[in-house]
Amino acid sequence: MRRTARKTRKKLDYPNETAGSRLGAKARKLASSDTAEQRRAHINAAMALVYGGKHTKEETRTGR
Repeated sequence: MRRTARKTRKKLDYPNETAGSRLGAKARKLASSDTAEQRRAHINAAMALVYGGKHTKEETRTGR
């Protein structure tokens, strides 16, 4: 069996700048100015959101 050729091509014309790309650039700019202590605090907060509590998954021994 042969496949038929696609008559129309997909539109691959994407905008150079979107709301998400502007937000990402702003977040990267803010994050690059953080100190090591601030980065650690952000990572700890993210781990608490993902795993619950203030410890990482390995420390709390969850998810056997």
